[in-house]
Amino acid sequence: MDDRSGGNGIQGNTHIMSTQDGQDSGSGDISAEQVAEWLRQHPDFFREHEDVLDGLSIPHLHTGGAVSLLERLVQRQRDRYHELEQRQSEMLKAARDSEHVVSRLHHMALELMTCDGLDDVVATCNNVLRSDFKADNVVLRLIGHGKARDGLHFISPDDKSLKQLATLFRKRQPVCGRLRPRQQMFLFGEEGASIKSAVLIPLHEAREIGVLALGSENEARFYPGMGTLFIGQLGGLVARALVRYLDPPLHTAESGS
Repeated sequence: MDDRSGGNGIQGNTHIMSTQDGQDSGSGDISAEQVAEWLRQHPDFFREHEDVLDGLSIPHLHTGGAVSLLERLVQRQRDRYHELEQRQSEMLKAARDSEHVVSRLHHMALELMTCDGLDDVVATCNNVLRSDFKADNVVLRLIGHGKARDGLHFISPDDKSLKQLATLFRKRQPVCGRLRPRQQMFLFGEEGASIKSAVLIPLHEAREIGVLALGSENEARFYPGMGTLFIGQLGGLVARALVRYLDPPLHTAESGS
């Protein structure tokens, strides 16, 4: 420390830190923030004063014991390396998950291409979505008139219950999470009592066709905020397969608004 400059400061070969650079508290004390800022501005200080490093003692991040500055820097770099490794692992997992979903969508597309009727499309949706997409319940509710069968139900365009799906049809985006009891009963009926989470996929081409509902007994299977890009593409595949066997028009976008 050197007082000959007229104020307290730290003097090196070429740099002097003084408390007069900022607001002077009147006591001449140097705050920790000032020391840190000065060192940031003069990164060569420890190169010119290597003996200072020998006397520095820093608490270990995990044990609390004293370690040298070099040890702390090594530990800091090691922690950063582990953090980068974790991020890389998460990115690889996301990439593998996406690859698996794409593979399942491809399988779904191939199966739908071989369908030769409405019943065949419904059966394919039930089989593939239960096996490949881990759905416990699969229901297609199409807007129009027709004979109900396993996994397929028709809703009259004049049915007031369609109001429950108005937002879904307007936004044309899948919705994931827990359903309200009324919605759950409307879509899945009594068999859906055990459903804890679901995804509703609007089906549309030039018109609203209906909704594909997937239910799960696992409340974490479908949740708000999960990605819906691939789910939306799944809906597009199913809608394109269905529309070939439906009598147009079932329900136009204009009449549903």
